[in-house]
Parts: sequence; C-alpha cells; structure tokens
Amino acid sequence: MDKFHDSKVLNYQVNFECLILEVYVENEQNEQRKVIFEDFFMFHFEDQLPNSILLDIVEDDIDMFCRENNDLLEKGKDYYWGIDYDNFQQLNNHLKDNNYRYFKIQSSYGLNGWVLAKELSL
Repeated sequence: MDKFHDSKVLNYQVNFECLILEVYVENEQNEQRKVIFEDFFMFHFEDQLPNSILLDIVEDDIDMFCRENNDLLEKGKDYYWGIDYDNFQQLNNHLKDNNYRYFKIQSSYGLNGWVLAKELSL
C-alpha cells in the first residue's frame, strides 16, 4: 500500500447503512485519492488531527487483531461492540468465518487506527 506513504488525510466518511468507510487523501504530488473499505465490521481511529499524514496502510492477520486490541475489546465487550461475544476466540472465529480482514492505518503524524473490512480498494 505504498501509494499512501506521506499522504495527507483530507477527511473520511462513514456510511453505516452501506457499511462503507472512505478516507480521502492527497499525496505529495497533490493527487487526491479515495481509499475505500467495503463491508466494514468495525473500526477505531485515534489522534484525529488536522493535517494528519499517513505512513502506510498494512494488512495483518486476524489473530493479531485480538492480541493487539485486547484492552479495547475487553472494554467494549459488555456493550456488544461489534457483536455479542463471550470471549476473544468467539470474536476471532466470527471474523475469520465471515472473511474479515485487518487493516492497520499507520501515521507519521495524527490519525491512526484500524479497520476490519472485507475489501480495500482505491
């Protein structure tokens, strides 16, 4: 996903009805692009600041998702965040059974986080 390196985040838009999350970015050549996460399950962003700069968007293993986000998932578990689950293995199985992918949004400044979605496209 090196097409996003050093791109400035212009804005993002979430359509909860269609389960589409779009992130609008501008690269160093002032070309604007739209990153589309389709059929998302859940997402979490931190440090949402003006002039955020993306370092990269990388895909990681679903097993890593639960390990890396243990505290956040534990906090949301009682509020049915995502789905009603009793333990992380149940959530992990649901994600795998439904072909969700784990996309990590890394930044050199500002907005970072992750998206669980079935597809990523430009």
